[in-house]
Amino acid sequence: MSRRGELGRSVLLFVGFGFGWAVAARLFMRFFSDDPSFTLQGTGMIVGLVLLEFIGLGAVRGARRSGRTRWWRLAPVPGLLLYFSLGMVFVPCVVAGLVVGRCRRAPVIGLVTLVGVAGSIAVPVVLMLGDSGIPMAPTFFAGMVLYVACCLGLVAASSEWSRPWRRPIRTSESPQQPAYAGGL
Repeated sequence: MSRRGELGRSVLLFVGFGFGWAVAARLFMRFFSDDPSFTLQGTGMIVGLVLLEFIGLGAVRGARRSGRTRWWRLAPVPGLLLYFSLGMVFVPCVVAGLVVGRCRRAPVIGLVTLVGVAGSIAVPVVLMLGDSGIPMAPTFFAGMVLYVACCLGLVAASSEWSRPWRRPIRTSESPQQPAYAGGL
């Protein structure tokens, strides 16, 4: 596979993945709510912030795979705005993804993923069980399935942020200065 165009392919892949993630996130919010009254502005804000984060993660993946500079690791930083509001419950999944990106052993990857997802799931479960007089809605379980899927997807996507970078390709013209495949 050619390295040329890898950045664009990765960004497009992550745009699709991010859009699917945002739709699933909006659906699980609908399942958790007793009185679903969502606004178009709120939905747009969620989709926009999720896409901003996933475009940055896709750019990191594409830059890493095409041998570009490590400065591309900063691309997802603007998307961190997603986690300054109610998206804060997904922070354990992002941290787990960053650790998983550096791991090589499957048992460690599984354990870290499990801890990250469990840390994220604890919040909605505790909130729902805290309402002792109100029985759980039947849609709560469907929402939990989507929530877990979103958590796992976020662990997988954010693991791209911390994966090891390729070494730059050296050219014969300038052995002192590394030439990165594909340039900037």
